[in-house]
Amino acid sequence: MFCFLLSLLAFAEEADPLKSDLEIVVAAHKNYEVYVAPVQYHIYDDSIEATLPYESVFMYSSTLSRLSKVPSGAAYEPITMHGGMKVYNEDTISYVWDQCDYKKDYRKCAFTNDHYYLETHVTVDENELTISMSLFNSSLQVVGSSIVSDKKAVKWIKQQEVTSQTTVIPNGQQSVGNCDKADASCQSTTQPNQSTVITNISTPKEEVPLKLEIPHRLMSGMVYQASIMLWAGVKL
Repeated sequence: MFCFLLSLLAFAEEADPLKSDLEIVVAAHKNYEVYVAPVQYHIYDDSIEATLPYESVFMYSSTLSRLSKVPSGAAYEPITMHGGMKVYNEDTISYVWDQCDYKKDYRKCAFTNDHYYLETHVTVDENELTISMSLFNSSLQVVGSSIVSDKKAVKWIKQQEVTSQTTVIPNGQQSVGNCDKADASCQSTTQPNQSTVITNISTPKEEVPLKLEIPHRLMSGMVYQASIMLWAGVKL
């Protein structure tokens, strides 16, 4: 009987390595994390230049994400009191989550790895340019958004011709003499009276107004404005 028990114990010890090989190790990140996706452009007017500086959205998110808040009981606290937000982009995400292809489908990766992701869209048409940002949680639901736009300005300048004409009409002449009446040799002189000046102003019919267009454009300050509006209003 004693030998039988020893054989069972030996068998159990031999089975332990096999059991450990079958264990599944699940990686988990307890920190707040967000993946900043590449900017997506929707251009419907090629005459308007719309290109953002490389990784500007990522850089602003890295600094401004500290403005977001997280729940703490019945209130909200700054995320900086809970370790802050870790921000990744296409170049850095593979170092922390290497089992998913973010370039192929970052939404699926965020869903699988349980973290946030940020999308930025630049839309340009004939009359307006907009930058929209949306922050999604791992359930693919929007938890924060912002939008900034610049519209084409149109001004109408009236074309009105004004013609002025000045006419001088003399009023005749008058005699001027400074001689003494007793001096018979003195002669008087003549000079013209003060003339009358008439000015005529002619205003023809107004022509078609001149149309002046100031095109809309994409400026880097718009990215900062959209970023701070997004992160300042986020409650995770």
